[in-house]
Amino acid sequence: MRALEEIAKFIGGEMRGDGSVSVARVVHPAVAQGASDLAFVLSSEEASVLSSGRILNAVVPAGIENLPIPNQIVVSRPRLVLAKLTEFFERPVHVAAGIHPWAAIDPTASVGEGTSIGPFCWVGPNSRVGARCRLVANVNLGAEVTIGEDSLLHAGVCIGDRCEIGSRVTIQPNATIGGDGFAFVTPEPGSVESVRKTGEVRNFNTHIVRINSLGNVVIEDDVEIGAGTCVDRGTLGETRIGHGSKLDNLIQVGHNTRIGSNCLIVAQVGLGGSSTVGDRVVLGGQSGVPDHVSLGADAVIYARSGIVGPVPEKAAMIGIPALPLRQFMEQEVKMRRLPNLIKDLQRQMASLEEKLNSLFPPK
Repeated sequence: MRALEEIAKFIGGEMRGDGSVSVARVVHPAVAQGASDLAFVLSSEEASVLSSGRILNAVVPAGIENLPIPNQIVVSRPRLVLAKLTEFFERPVHVAAGIHPWAAIDPTASVGEGTSIGPFCWVGPNSRVGARCRLVANVNLGAEVTIGEDSLLHAGVCIGDRCEIGSRVTIQPNATIGGDGFAFVTPEPGSVESVRKTGEVRNFNTHIVRINSLGNVVIEDDVEIGAGTCVDRGTLGETRIGHGSKLDNLIQVGHNTRIGSNCLIVAQVGLGGSSTVGDRVVLGGQSGVPDHVSLGADAVIYARSGIVGPVPEKAAMIGIPALPLRQFMEQEVKMRRLPNLIKDLQRQMASLEEKLNSLFPPK
């Protein structure tokens, strides 16, 4: 149980009502049940629920605080406050202290002070795990891997040889860091090369040769990697994810890709090999970037957009193939007007035909 005045101080809100009241959890207004619940309100659209009279404690945005709720914490930026509230009421993933007897640690590996390693984890030769890390279960660290301090690796995470993970990095279940890149070549020019050159399939892939991945992956501090996401190692150099970037679930990051700092990349995005993503770029879900293409800093790519060429800084792109947002919207408006334009043209043609028939009656 936590007192409302303590919560208000932590999230930087204004307490109105009895701050000594204690609550056990923070919930959506629709499921708040009694005096031990703290309802969290994101916007005025939820005000009708708050007017029911059954909610006793709530966090509300400034401007809608005049509601029949005895105890309120008034805040100015609700979504940021939500981040602080979830931190305040966090339920940390359970990892028993110390190294589980069913974990396997190579004798040449080192584990920092206060680090917890769960069952069926493997820490490979010459790998180093920093202080206060948590490896939940079934985590596999290859040889010569480095993990910074205070990082959390959920169940099933696999880190390949020589990969470098920074401090305070969170990797969600079953993500794979450092798998081989998808790199192959044909002894003679193949189908893709012939299409690029002539626009036709004139050559065929009768044999495919593997290009091995000798590089690694570097993930800088404060990065989060979602469940099932795959980050391929570089062919000769590194694949790098800049500090503070957040990657959602089921993302493919190709070999040699470089992602800048503080990027937001939503689920099912595909980044082709050797692509470059500038600082603070936002990539919407299911958008795609081909190999060797660069996105400028602060670009925003809408969901399901297909990038086909370089994107300048601060550009907003949408569509397949992706176009600048303003151009795309202008085209959409014109396309929506097209049926009416066609009908108008048909009426004009019919009227013209009628006039011509009156002047020159058919024989």
